[in-house]
Amino acid sequence: MIIEKPSPKWPFALKVATVALGVVAVIAAILVGVSFSSSPPLRVLNASYKCVPVSLIPLLDIGASGTMTTQYGDFTATFHASIPESAVANGVILGMPFRGTLTMSGNGKSWVLPRPDNPHGTVINAMCVIAFQPERYPGVMIEGFSGGAHCCEAPVLYLFNQSDHHYVKVVDMSPTNYKDHLAFDENQGFIPMVVGKQVLLRTGDDQFSYAFACYACSAQPIVLDAVGPNGLDDVTLQHPSLVTADARSLWKSAQKAAVQNGAGSFGILPAWVADECALGRGATAWSTIEHLTKTGELSDALYRQETFNHGSYLTSLKAFLIRHDYCIGQI
Repeated sequence: MIIEKPSPKWPFALKVATVALGVVAVIAAILVGVSFSSSPPLRVLNASYKCVPVSLIPLLDIGASGTMTTQYGDFTATFHASIPESAVANGVILGMPFRGTLTMSGNGKSWVLPRPDNPHGTVINAMCVIAFQPERYPGVMIEGFSGGAHCCEAPVLYLFNQSDHHYVKVVDMSPTNYKDHLAFDENQGFIPMVVGKQVLLRTGDDQFSYAFACYACSAQPIVLDAVGPNGLDDVTLQHPSLVTADARSLWKSAQKAAVQNGAGSFGILPAWVADECALGRGATAWSTIEHLTKTGELSDALYRQETFNHGSYLTSLKAFLIRHDYCIGQI
């Protein structure tokens, strides 16, 4: 048997390999160190938000430019816009036009967000950085106003896409033909509010406006939307305490209107009934409406006198609520 002796070069090769591995390990450690030093891990933000105060939103004139910013955590939203000299004053809404550049920056990075689909004829009256839930990358909401007497707000919502590492639009209500199955108050828009460990967007059902009284004499039932990658989700029924508070406020407003004006509350009580139905108390609320009709506070004669509407208030209200998917099976 012939036993081969180890090559005298083996110890040297082993030393070389060991040194090479050491060098690789050192380089890797340096790279990791550089990575951690340049991009520290982001802290998780509590569900909350920060909006630009209305008083700080620039009111631009023709030929002017402006910038506004708001920050939450380590993230800053910046919006820059201008009204060119070529703009014609007639028909131009002066302010902070939607047709600008929205930038989100944080963790040493910056993203230019896509513009609203229809940025024309609208000025921004709200911009917020919102952590809709405890998360590292907050979302952004901008809201434009078309300048109408009672209309229209156009929210645009952005969330961070983890897989693609950039911000995307998840809601864009700016197109003039925008339609959504969810209720929305085009005059009020969205109001962020912290509810537990999430931020919801509060609005109302605009179908109630003008339905039984003038706009200023009308009220809307509360609507609460959650925001996710697929857009908006109506979660109103998941928060009965907030619906209860809204119903209580509406009832007080109706009583106050009746006392101060000495007239019925035809535009407020429909929203109250809708809230009560959402709480499963529609039958009791409807009995109250029937009682007020019999006592004269909601009589048809007064209804026609105040609103110039024809027909029966009770019959019209019931048909309206059912047609808009309220109180089904309760009244």
